[in-house]
Amino acid sequence: MKLSVSTLGCPEWNLSEILSNCKRYGYDGIELRGIQGHLDLTNSPLFESPEAIKRTRAGFKDAGLSISAIDTSAMLASAKHVDKSRTEAVAAIDMAAALDAPFIRVFGGDATNGESQAIATERLVEELARLGRYASDANVAVLLETHDAYGTGAQVAEVLAQVRHNSVGALWDIYNSAAIGEDPAASLSHLAPYLQFVHVKDGRYSTSQYCLLGDGDAPIRECVSMLIAHGYDGDISVEWEKKWHPDIHDPQIAFPQYADVLRQYVDRARTGNASRELVGSAVSPVTL
Repeated sequence: MKLSVSTLGCPEWNLSEILSNCKRYGYDGIELRGIQGHLDLTNSPLFESPEAIKRTRAGFKDAGLSISAIDTSAMLASAKHVDKSRTEAVAAIDMAAALDAPFIRVFGGDATNGESQAIATERLVEELARLGRYASDANVAVLLETHDAYGTGAQVAEVLAQVRHNSVGALWDIYNSAAIGEDPAASLSHLAPYLQFVHVKDGRYSTSQYCLLGDGDAPIRECVSMLIAHGYDGDISVEWEKKWHPDIHDPQIAFPQYADVLRQYVDRARTGNASRELVGSAVSPVTL
């Protein structure tokens, strides 16, 4: 299991600061969601040409950090946004391939006014299947996040069961699905066949206020334990939404705190699971 962090949490940092700080905090990878005002990375000087992409990729390699995913704003279920979203997603797939990033993130979004959710879902399935075919050739996977009208594991799994493409999977945002009332065990049960990436953040449901890990209502520790028990070995990525909520803790505080507490959760879960396996193997059947 690898520990990743999203650049959404450090919107003021340049690339050098991102790499040096996140490496020092103990992260394994960086999830790209904008850098210094360039939310659309194709507009950033760091990615504006093949030569710039090559230099940026080398910077990550030199720092010993992977690019765990490239996040988009694409909302593929929406009739209003689908054309722009498709273009954005294709560009992100191309960038991911050039950077050796395994995933891009997309949203379903909400139905356009006057349109049923069922029609929007049909569009989402069609768009994901199309992107999956394109992504497959680039050795990239497209991940649908539990978000918006598709905020539960059950809703995302229902969509992916219709897409049925190996290059289309699920991103479980634990906070999002738990905050709208889905039991985390149910979320994981639905998403397990498709799960390739996990977002973590903590907060208080009543105020939608994000907080340091362990201070809020999100069942992150329990979910980490469940993920390990299920054999999940992908990224757990800290999505600290400083870009959207400038009043929350600065990344210098949140990033190391989340990394330290997550490592504790992982270590305790692994120790607990190993102990249970040892106890189970020590019990011999009774022969009559």
